[in-house]
Amino acid sequence: MPAIKDVARRAGVSVATVSRVLNDHPSVRADTRERVLAAVADLGYRPNAVARSLRTDQTRTLGLVISDVLNPFFTELARSVEDAARELDYSVVIGNADERPDLQDHHVRTLMDRRIDGLLVSPTDGGSPMMLAAARAGTPMVFVDRWIEDEGLDRVPVIRTDGRGAIRALVAHLCALGHRRVAIIAGPAATTTGRERVDAFRSALREFGLELHEDHIGQGTSRPPAAAG
Repeated sequence: MPAIKDVARRAGVSVATVSRVLNDHPSVRADTRERVLAAVADLGYRPNAVARSLRTDQTRTLGLVISDVLNPFFTELARSVEDAARELDYSVVIGNADERPDLQDHHVRTLMDRRIDGLLVSPTDGGSPMMLAAARAGTPMVFVDRWIEDEGLDRVPVIRTDGRGAIRALVAHLCALGHRRVAIIAGPAATTTGRERVDAFRSALREFGLELHEDHIGQGTSRPPAAAG
């Protein structure tokens, strides 16, 4: 593989000039920039991403740890994150926690070792020790869909849907159709989204003069039946 010094030799400039061109520094003259870029193309030179990350303390890589790759919601989420990151010239490394705190910690540890620039997490049941420690240490982090109810993590941004509003709209629709005995199958009770939807369902029923009985609450997953067991 050609090195940066080979590009400098081909373009007739210094290594520092090549570096400035590759980093789009405004101090380089247009004709010099064109000569360097032509040498890069001729030689097929590719910058060493590891060396650059050590210099700039940035890897232009994000980590995404999702709760369950078999859940279609998280599959679509992963694709959307990759699309958005690519537009900003970032790469994404994805880890599937499979709803296991220990596996979530494994992915968080691996991603932190790779010196990622930021971490997006859909937390498993209450989080996991490594993930909680990373968040409390100030690692750039965003919670996606799920979050952790902890005073020490109230500064971590949360990106999520309006679950309460959606549940109320569903209850209003069922009641408008005349239904009075309604039930809910929510996600895992240990997750914030699962608990929120049951609470929102109960509150919405009260607005219409109805009660939610415990035997009308079900907990499930978003996995296909063959994978759920």
